[in-house]
Amino acid sequence: MFCKECNGILDVIRIEEYPEGFKDIIGYKRLCDVQCLSCGNIYYSQPYDWGKSVNEVRNLNIAKKRRSNN
Repeated sequence: MFCKECNGILDVIRIEEYPEGFKDIIGYKRLCDVQCLSCGNIYYSQPYDWGKSVNEVRNLNIAKKRRSNN
């Protein structure tokens, strides 16, 4: 994410915690606060993970090496 004021990089400074006793942590849409590393602006209540699972990314270099060894 980039700062609207100076296009600097935004750094996460706080992540919302799950409510106590909450069971469905995968479906819970957490928020976070971010701060610009260049100008210091803070943006509150930004989307953090929106309850999505992480997409698995394969390592293409390993896949190429395995194919060349066969």
